[in-house]
Amino acid sequence: MLSVMFIKSETKELKPFQKLSISDACEMTETLETHYQRTKKKAHADFFILDEEDQEVYAGTLSIGSGYARHVVDHIKKKLSSLKMDDIQEARKRSFLEQLEKEVPDHLKTKDGSFSLEEEAEDQIQVNQTPVLSTRNRRLIYGGGILSLLILSATCFSTVATSQDRAETIQDLQKQVKLERKITGTYERALLGDSEGALKRLSSIDEQSLTREQKNVYMSLLIVQKKYEKAVKLQGNHPEAVESMISKKGDVNALKEFQQTFPSPNGAFDLAYHEQRWEDMMSQSGVEMTDKRYEMKAYGYLKLDKVKEAREAAAHIQNQDLSQKIENYEKTKKEVEETKKQVEEENKKDKKDENKIKSLTEQQKKLEEVLKNI
Repeated sequence: MLSVMFIKSETKELKPFQKLSISDACEMTETLETHYQRTKKKAHADFFILDEEDQEVYAGTLSIGSGYARHVVDHIKKKLSSLKMDDIQEARKRSFLEQLEKEVPDHLKTKDGSFSLEEEAEDQIQVNQTPVLSTRNRRLIYGGGILSLLILSATCFSTVATSQDRAETIQDLQKQVKLERKITGTYERALLGDSEGALKRLSSIDEQSLTREQKNVYMSLLIVQKKYEKAVKLQGNHPEAVESMISKKGDVNALKEFQQTFPSPNGAFDLAYHEQRWEDMMSQSGVEMTDKRYEMKAYGYLKLDKVKEAREAAAHIQNQDLSQKIENYEKTKKEVEETKKQVEEENKKDKKDENKIKSLTEQQKKLEEVLKNI
């Protein structure tokens, strides 16, 4: 399930850092949009779209009262429709938009992704809100990560939120627009596969001018080009931030190379997990345990057939899918043991029922395969 978090708002109704469902966010922003248009008021609200792991997959600035969009999802649909994409990228974008659309209340759904009460275009401020690649999109384009729901939902794009400080001079705003256009063009080149060209252009931009999201895109490009030292420097000489990004992408070779240059307990743990070296993973000390690593540890214990330890690791986090996986493992393991016992009992009988033994043996093999793949 996706969710919305407003991080800065000029309206009291949209409270900062409160996570909302897509449905609730659409209801609230639609109500505000209607009210602000009637009262001739305008306001801006910066927001994130979060995935199930509370990772940002889209960042944008909603202009309330402008008539540009009916609600927050309609805003995203309009922004993404303006991007030039190839067939594969277009398919991924549709996947993300379809996931959003499913959670929009029926009475707020738009037929073609467009909506306008009075105007079709936003005011001048919207010029500064240009699309760039999101963190999740990079995993598809640059990492070759696992094709899971999280990745399929990730071909969305971030919107650069610019300052609305009324005290800024026209000259400052013009400089900002010029910089944002340069950055946007760079990310568009990266999207089209010219990562080397994008890196050259990014290297000419003052790093202090980049937002956190833009720095993450830059870091992802550096990782693809195996320029790990520069990526670490970009993150304030914190190699753990770079290692974490590589691990999330699931790029084992890159993780191995990075670990050789910047060895750490975190890297050793993550690498052992991706290489399915469960015993080595458990033996690592000094690891900074995050929710994701507790999940990895619990899964590793299951692979070692240590259900009690898996439950203890899972107790550190709130993860229904993980808890369900452990329950399924216990249930299936019990069924395997019961079936195995039945086979043994049948084999002990003087008059063996070969058909029954064969059926039970096949059932046991199937259950063992299920257990193996949990």
